[in-house]
Amino acid sequence: MKVLIINHFAGVPKVNEASLRHYNFAKYFQKKKIDCSIITSKKNYQKYDSMNYSENSIGDIEYLFVDEPNIKSKSLFAKLTRMVGFSFNLYKYLFFKKNFQKIDYVIASSPDLFTAFIGYLFAKKKSSKFILEIRDIWPLSQIELHNFSRNHPMIILLKYLENLLHRKADIIISNLPYYEKYLIDHNMPHKEYYYIPQVIDKGYYYENYQKIKLNKEHLKIFKSYDFVGIYAGTIGNYYGIKNIIEALRLIDKKMAIILMGEGDFKNDAIKLKQEYSLDNLFIIDGSPKSYLFSILDKCSFGIVSFPDKKIYKYGIASLKMFDYLYAQIPLLMMGPFSKYSILKNINIKYKTRFLDIDGIVNQFNRLYEINKQTRLDIAKESHQLLDEKASISLMNNQLDKIFPQ
Repeated sequence: MKVLIINHFAGVPKVNEASLRHYNFAKYFQKKKIDCSIITSKKNYQKYDSMNYSENSIGDIEYLFVDEPNIKSKSLFAKLTRMVGFSFNLYKYLFFKKNFQKIDYVIASSPDLFTAFIGYLFAKKKSSKFILEIRDIWPLSQIELHNFSRNHPMIILLKYLENLLHRKADIIISNLPYYEKYLIDHNMPHKEYYYIPQVIDKGYYYENYQKIKLNKEHLKIFKSYDFVGIYAGTIGNYYGIKNIIEALRLIDKKMAIILMGEGDFKNDAIKLKQEYSLDNLFIIDGSPKSYLFSILDKCSFGIVSFPDKKIYKYGIASLKMFDYLYAQIPLLMMGPFSKYSILKNINIKYKTRFLDIDGIVNQFNRLYEINKQTRLDIAKESHQLLDEKASISLMNNQLDKIFPQ
């Protein structure tokens, strides 16, 4: 049997490890002695440099790399241009360059519906079963999160592709906990549906993300402050970063906050730090996971933040919350995480409404008062939650339903 996974933004071990979901899929197929290849972009999703690969086996998994336009902007138009460019190159690659003898299953993953459409055409040509994976709901996310009109030509095109792909797919899968509700609410035509959770491979994490020594500048943060919270992810206006900073101004305790990553609000955050003379706010660049976990190991809590948008009722699978859970640190949930993600199953909750500065301050103070026993309970609960809701075995069990022995 041969399975082909197509994902514009597939994670690559040791290169771009934001999400190794499809690498984990491929390892599952490998154990079942099913031949599997992953097609993804030659451009690293987290960096602007080309990965300089053509075809490569990574951990015995075959990765096939397709080029895309070299656009550094992160605007929505730039993303769409990259998607269309990648899809065009993917079409040429699948139909004219790479000779696949036999493909039994084609798995194509969103948010790139253009890529998924090419995957469907290729599956049709090869008489393969077509599996559509939804990890980000397009075009609804563009309507709700970026205020696109439903009558915008691009939205109309994306909606047509969404309906077509759901109708033509042999199987629909998603990592969103409540995507089945979306299928019902929007009368989406489909044959079979399976929820395959976002997971963490604890064994891979343990082997590959050993803690390393922090640089002097970052180590100094933890020497100066005993209580340090962290927001690690996209430092974007969308995530309410300004309100985290405003709340920090109102705290009279000896605590610090780290903002770690890149994003459209990063320069504004730096300006606010200077304007407010916040010596206890630290803005640092994103780093590989080993370094991230070395920082998380010293942090007192982590912050996850999404606005209260209706789209999130279909589920949240934010990657950063899994890192925090693995690091076993308390979580401050801003927005709908406590309703629509696996974090709803946490008993010891620290949560506030999105953009509620007073609420953030209140939770900062609550987190500051956590005693040692509560920290131990939170650590235990974090790993228990990963085992129950985000383990490799859960992913494998669901895949077994699609690919029985």
